[in-house]
Amino acid sequence: MFESLSATQREIVFNRSGKFVVRACPGSGKTYCVSARLARLVGEWKEDYTGIAAVSFTNVAWKEIEKKYREEFSFKHAISFPHFIGTLDSFINQFIFLPFGHLVMQCNKRPILVGEPHNSWYYNSNRADYSKYFDKCSFDINDNLIKIAPITDVKWKKKDGALSKNVENILNQKKALVAKGYANQSDANYFAMKILEQFPSICQAIALRFPTLIVDEAQDTSEVQMRIIDLLAASGLNEIMLVGDPDQAIFEWNGARPALLNEKIVQWGNPVSLNENRRSSKLICKCTFNLSSLPAASTSVNADVVNWEFQPTVVVFNNNIQQVVTDFLAICTANGIALSAKTISILYRGKGMINEIVGVQRIPSGVNHWNSDNKFTKDFVRGKYHYDKGDFKIGFKLIEKAIIKMKKNIVVCSEDMIEKRIETIGFIQHRTVVSNYINILPNTNTTLGIWIAAANAAFASKNIQYILQINPDSNNFSFSQIFLNEDDIVTETNYRIGTVHSVKGETFDATLIILKERAANNSKYVNLLAVTNPPSDHEELRIVYVGMTRPRKVLMLAVPNEESRIAWTNKLNANN
Repeated sequence: MFESLSATQREIVFNRSGKFVVRACPGSGKTYCVSARLARLVGEWKEDYTGIAAVSFTNVAWKEIEKKYREEFSFKHAISFPHFIGTLDSFINQFIFLPFGHLVMQCNKRPILVGEPHNSWYYNSNRADYSKYFDKCSFDINDNLIKIAPITDVKWKKKDGALSKNVENILNQKKALVAKGYANQSDANYFAMKILEQFPSICQAIALRFPTLIVDEAQDTSEVQMRIIDLLAASGLNEIMLVGDPDQAIFEWNGARPALLNEKIVQWGNPVSLNENRRSSKLICKCTFNLSSLPAASTSVNADVVNWEFQPTVVVFNNNIQQVVTDFLAICTANGIALSAKTISILYRGKGMINEIVGVQRIPSGVNHWNSDNKFTKDFVRGKYHYDKGDFKIGFKLIEKAIIKMKKNIVVCSEDMIEKRIETIGFIQHRTVVSNYINILPNTNTTLGIWIAAANAAFASKNIQYILQINPDSNNFSFSQIFLNEDDIVTETNYRIGTVHSVKGETFDATLIILKERAANNSKYVNLLAVTNPPSDHEELRIVYVGMTRPRKVLMLAVPNEESRIAWTNKLNANN
């Protein structure tokens, strides 16, 4: 079952032990290699109550590892006890934060996770209510309060560097809510670190429980997460494989620090480099190399595409993005690429760009759809929209939480609350209640105001004594407008559309990337290209690099003007 492994991959799968780093270029078969090592370890495992922890940073990533583990290496069953596979956050939550968080939070109950992706965080619209910032801030490794989401209406620091009075109020409210047991995911990681620091016996127990750790996409670790790994290592966890690529670190805005992986390469020594590209053509490998920190271009080894003749191209969209999309799709057809969401991706970088691509009118900034006094309407609306679009699991879960919030008049609904309700009324009855709500809620192919009125009428017809409420300014917006940027849900397109972040780790036959003149930090791309050496030193250029390394055959970059086209063309063709 391991016959297709290259010599370097076999070194990783069979010969390496202890603590080591694998530096993997895009398309190098990293996931296959991780799955192979995992399959080998699980197949040889003899212990009944200790296991392997394999973690990545998104559900898509770890599920792909498990899929290859089962399909490529002939394992009939999913990875289960005593082993663990999932996100690093879910590992931290399950084994450290949720069972022990009360010890450092000074609350008298099991913590409740709030904010995305757990529970929507609701607050009063009153300007003086500092709880509205709870899910937008957390703590860094040095215990300082930091922003983890944009906060534009509060000046963070005074001229002398001290926190402003408003931020002091945010901090005090944060501490008060933590004492009640609330935490967002960044808080969970921070308090997990504190647990391991303050309670060495817990740290030792976890290191004994999972003596082998595999971390995929390790370039996305934050300082707090890497500190957790270091604490476990110091407590006896000696088998650690970190797999990643600093050039593909695109979550710095969420605390990721790619330099941490480079530091581990220096600290542990003797890293393994995977630089054979099993995804892209030789021409794509050559042009994307100029955005990387690699010593040499990755070697294209996919016989099906290695000599594909399409030269990566930079075009100008001249305020007509939809025409560029049409031209790109025509090129795909001319290259024998079937038009589908699995083969073609159109990626963008910039707020509102998706509206221009699909022709959906953008909602003005600052519009708040949700009534702060109504804690459950948003979950009903989002849940039914997801359900109508085929995301049945997500839709069911949101409506499940909405029902409990509504009936108990609470701000958040935890998994414990769902379990207690199931214990009280029974699993079948619980599922039936949720399904009945889904069935009576109207279809979301209308405006939000019309939908709310129809939903309330449906509630009344079933003697449900609750009212859904939104802010009146949102009555005339369609669901497509409301959720287009929030969830990247787009229908009736014969291609995949989304942000670069939404397709990380995926492969397409053809990719079009659409960029504005300025990056997210308001710097002009032409200036970033001129002064950043290597380009991978700047996150905005790494984001473009990740997008450009998705396709196998056809790559196009669309930019707003001729100055941008020349700058990008010169950079991508620098060594050709």
